[in-house]
Amino acid sequence: MAALAPETNRPALRVVLFSGGRGSGALAELVATDARVALTVAINGYDDGASTGEVRRFLGDALGPSDFRKNAARYARLRQTCHPALIDLLDQRFPQTATPAALTALADTIEAGSADCSVDAHPLAADIREALVRRLRRIEAESGKTGRTMNYGNASVGNIVFAGGFLECGRRFNAAIEDYCALMGLPAGLIENVTDGTNAFLVALDCDGHVLGSEEAIVDAKHHNTIREIFLIDRALDTGACERLAAQAPQARRDALESWAIRPALNARLAARLAEADLIIYAPGTQHSSLFPSYLTPGLGAAVADNLRAIKLLVTNIQEDAEIAGQSAVDLIDRAVFYLRDKDRLSIPTPCLITHYLLNDPGRPGDETTYVPLGRLESLEDPRLVRVGNYEAGSSGRHDASKVLTPYIRGFIAREQTVQRVAVVLSETSSSNKIAQTLLEMVRGGVCDLPVEITVFHSSGTELDRGFLERLPFAVRALESADPRAQDREFRAILSAGDHDFVVFFDSSGMYNGEDIAGLASHLTLGRLDAVWGSRRLSLRDIQESYRLRYRGNAVRGAVSAVGSHVLSLQFLALFGRYVADTLSGARIVRASDVLATPCLISDRHLNQYLLSALLRRRAEMMEIPVQFFAISPDQVRRTSVTDGIRAMIIAVGQRFGRPPSDSLEQ
Repeated sequence: MAALAPETNRPALRVVLFSGGRGSGALAELVATDARVALTVAINGYDDGASTGEVRRFLGDALGPSDFRKNAARYARLRQTCHPALIDLLDQRFPQTATPAALTALADTIEAGSADCSVDAHPLAADIREALVRRLRRIEAESGKTGRTMNYGNASVGNIVFAGGFLECGRRFNAAIEDYCALMGLPAGLIENVTDGTNAFLVALDCDGHVLGSEEAIVDAKHHNTIREIFLIDRALDTGACERLAAQAPQARRDALESWAIRPALNARLAARLAEADLIIYAPGTQHSSLFPSYLTPGLGAAVADNLRAIKLLVTNIQEDAEIAGQSAVDLIDRAVFYLRDKDRLSIPTPCLITHYLLNDPGRPGDETTYVPLGRLESLEDPRLVRVGNYEAGSSGRHDASKVLTPYIRGFIAREQTVQRVAVVLSETSSSNKIAQTLLEMVRGGVCDLPVEITVFHSSGTELDRGFLERLPFAVRALESADPRAQDREFRAILSAGDHDFVVFFDSSGMYNGEDIAGLASHLTLGRLDAVWGSRRLSLRDIQESYRLRYRGNAVRGAVSAVGSHVLSLQFLALFGRYVADTLSGARIVRASDVLATPCLISDRHLNQYLLSALLRRRAEMMEIPVQFFAISPDQVRRTSVTDGIRAMIIAVGQRFGRPPSDSLEQ
């Protein structure tokens, strides 16, 4: 495994996850505890059901704490940031018959550090107990000051503590989120509200034009609601308001809701996280109540679109729930884009908002009525954005996080933060000046600016100036023996030690430019290539100049050489299904494991045929790029002859059909 990059001020991968109250399940578990990932979970606070709705009614000017509380509990457990007894206490609920006296009794129990039948405060540190009690007492004081009472029946203790923190923080909702997370040992910025904390209420119109007057009504499992449009408005709709709206014509209802619409500002801290994100995930969940309202935040779509570098991944639901009844995965994509574009008020290109759609296809016979259907895939304009597959963990109805996220996480880690350890083997020269020239060209080409760790090996038999070598930003080593077989054994022993991931074989005779070593190595940051092959033939002017210099006065021989190089390329196309423009290249980079598996000496003139045959036979990922080429008189360097070309063809055939080569190392 390649080493991670040296410590920097930035983690390997910065992720923003749009989530609901369930914390996006397995997706969160995969990224929450990886030290290489800086995670931000973006949530909205429009929940108004059960005890959350009671807290909102009591406070009068606060969003709902429930989803923030649930996510804080999930991440505190995953990261083990606080004592489990604290999470258990905050997850407790008051009895259904609880009165305000139950709040006082709870505060007294925690303050004493004792336990009753449901609460064990004994394991908690004194400062944590004091913080909890202070927040609970604030609720008591608020009730005494305003005369409002709260129904504690089945209320979550965490919601009450959050409400007390809201009062402690001067009625600033986003500060209360940070306060609650800090209580559980979570870092600031892990859980963020999508907005600036402005109070707002979520309502919807269904496809028949009926008003669903609360978030609770939208997700009501007793009714399979088909939602047409959601709204964020400045007031809670009571029964009377809903009845008055119901008496109006459908268009009048929509106009009324639109007139009450509120446009809370985007949370500035979340905007900053979106700007620097590598991966933005639109998670599955309750779409119309938890996710689409977040996307509706003014400025959010533009903030996402401004980050042109990030992968933006929308994961559609596996199974239906009450508020997406009858909708397909394609419908969910269309609605997400609709709200990210501020209800189509903006003309942001879709790929700027979402770069990949992941749609689940169970791919097995059975009861498919519980699964969200794919829908009309042909209606999605660009097939490059669509990934359809079985993303379910067994038949659990939950996503398999490794199937969904691992390819993207691995790609970013490999591309941006993994240092590839590269051995550069300089061949075809005994001149110290030519080696020095190649080394200088490597520096000028920017090889030191890449996430690679370079060690250069040569077998020139000449000693390079020590002062010059000390000034180089990479190590240079001479292979000790002058015998090719001994050199081969020495280098293979070095590779076998596991200190190098890739090997660059580079002709240092002067025909190739050392700057191209940086070009070859730069493509390793893609994280998935097995080889990068330098091609003279892709640099037409250079190769034509080479033929002119070598074969001047003998056009026939020049033509035979040109045709011969094409024949070698066509042979690989016929044998392995891949056309390689320059099979005889002197500048190429391959995995160290492929070099170790090669059955010839590393100095063998036909090394390329063995390497290419092995790479193409196993369908390795290989890229061919142009490299500079300088024609040198054949009096100064040995060039490939017709005999060499025939021998190369024989080796390729032998490698394709499994016959051992005659010059195998085993002989």
